[in-house]
Amino acid sequence: MSLIAAQGLGKHYGTQVLFRDADFALAEGDRVGLIGANGTGKTSLLRIILGDADHDGTFSRKRDMRIAALEQDPRFPAGATVREALLSAAGEVAELERRIEEVRSDLSDERSMALLAELESRFEALDGYAVDHRADRILDGLGFPKSRHGDAVEVLSGGERSRLAFARMLLVEPDLWLLDEPTNHLDLAGILFLEEFLHESKASAIVVSHDRHFLDAVTTETWEIEGGRLWRYPAPYTRARGLRDERLKAARRGYEKQREEIAKEEAFIDRYRAGQRARQAAGRLKRLERLDRLGRPDEQARLGAMQFEPGVKSAHRVLALRDVAAGYDGRALFEGLSLELDRGETLGIVGPNGAGKTTLLRVLLGQLAPSKGQALWGERVRPAFVAQHETEIADDLSPMRYIRQAAPKPTDQELRDLLAAMLFRGDDVDKPASVLSGGERKRLVLTRLLLEGHNVLLLDEPTNHLDLPSRETLEMALSLFEGTLVIVSHDRYLLDRLCDRVLWIEDGAWHLTPGGFDEALSSKRERERRAEERRAAAREAQRRAEEASRKPVAGPMPELKPRSRFSRLRTEELESRIIACEERIAELNVRFADPAVFKDAEKLRKVRAGLDQAHEELADLEAEWRTRS
Repeated sequence: MSLIAAQGLGKHYGTQVLFRDADFALAEGDRVGLIGANGTGKTSLLRIILGDADHDGTFSRKRDMRIAALEQDPRFPAGATVREALLSAAGEVAELERRIEEVRSDLSDERSMALLAELESRFEALDGYAVDHRADRILDGLGFPKSRHGDAVEVLSGGERSRLAFARMLLVEPDLWLLDEPTNHLDLAGILFLEEFLHESKASAIVVSHDRHFLDAVTTETWEIEGGRLWRYPAPYTRARGLRDERLKAARRGYEKQREEIAKEEAFIDRYRAGQRARQAAGRLKRLERLDRLGRPDEQARLGAMQFEPGVKSAHRVLALRDVAAGYDGRALFEGLSLELDRGETLGIVGPNGAGKTTLLRVLLGQLAPSKGQALWGERVRPAFVAQHETEIADDLSPMRYIRQAAPKPTDQELRDLLAAMLFRGDDVDKPASVLSGGERKRLVLTRLLLEGHNVLLLDEPTNHLDLPSRETLEMALSLFEGTLVIVSHDRYLLDRLCDRVLWIEDGAWHLTPGGFDEALSSKRERERRAEERRAAAREAQRRAEEASRKPVAGPMPELKPRSRFSRLRTEELESRIIACEERIAELNVRFADPAVFKDAEKLRKVRAGLDQAHEELADLEAEWRTRS
């Protein structure tokens, strides 16, 4: 059964048409990703579904349908704690929980005992304990551990209040989720929690998001608003892009075929307009005037216009980090970081906020001296940096003039083609920078850096504030860049498409894995699983040791085992060393399989020696760990 349906749906503001003639239906259990450039009407469509906006055409909604949408201006109960503010969304359940706690604190007579029993019975009838558990899970998943449940809402930051409002929306299961940029204000752990949470939910959903990985994970079909139309594809984002490309190819073929037919008809009309076949020509002219002419499909950036070649080729070894440590105020964010980056490689850097990702970029740029170790750039390296927020362009410069400063040789048409490929089309190329959005300015800065001939780009959250078309264009441009890339990003889709290796920094430790984000996340989960197994084994060993200590000692004392070279390490440090050693072996095995290494006797010797040393160290570490089990 359809939850919502539309026929000929449209939305306009004055003479500006956002979309028109939209037909769709959303059935129970459907999950839709709603995409399109900024300003195309995505939020307006959500408002129509909520009943908050007028529209053209017809729109119907299932009677008594429950819709959950994020509040634009959330208001929490005065003086409420984090948990109380969340439970305020649960109506009577929240009030009952408050009364139960109140009565429990003063159980003075039989009357209060009877009242408590009555309240608890009503709480159970409303499935309050399930709501209770759901509240705990949501708060923990969105970054509010139990230790913060009692925090006053008034002390929360703006981002935390937004997350709390989002948590309140998730508390009660609706028929339909309307999620407008749900991953904003969430860190990676919060996004992964939300993906799992939505998978478990039975409600339908319409999701507006720039997070392409998230759309692939939680949606089953895609609606795109483009060129004033709503296009529907029966697939998540990535497969929908393939279907869209097929549609555009077919539309281009139809457009070109119609152009040829029109040209033939016009030639016939011109030739016979005044001759013996004038009546036939006049008939053809009338048919031509009535013809529904196809518009030229809006083509995305053309590969041919993106010519980004490094001005000078760098040395093969672009960067070497030797035992680097860095941090602030005496606290190390990471230490012992060693890696080598070769020409043409793309390295992704990920981790939670505050883990040290931007700090590492500052070390590479020479803005911050490492507290230990060295960061060594190779010969002929010309690095450039795009910061997360800084996009300085003089307000009076147009995109055309700004790009011309970096590229005096190309013709105006060549620069216009390039700017069009980077989504600056028509009159956009002559607008002053003062009217450009933050995303447009970032796109323009990157275009110029690519033209200036830098052979290494350091990018800090390059896709922040970019809509989907801009992200797709940026990704295409970076994939064509022949130099070396170091990218700090939460954009999992970008990392999967571009990265050769991913460096994960978290809790003072670092881990380097081959592949993109998905491989790095799998490695992280495997580390966590092994660490939990070791903690469980350690707890069991401690339990057995405590039991043994309570039994009388019989017989002679056992011989003391000789101390190993790792016996001084605490158990937590020992486990970290084991994990790091296993990962070093995995990385060396990857290098050992590299044909370039295999053909170089010296490199091959070093890799073999490194593997022998790592295996020997791992054996000693595991032997020490077994003595503690």
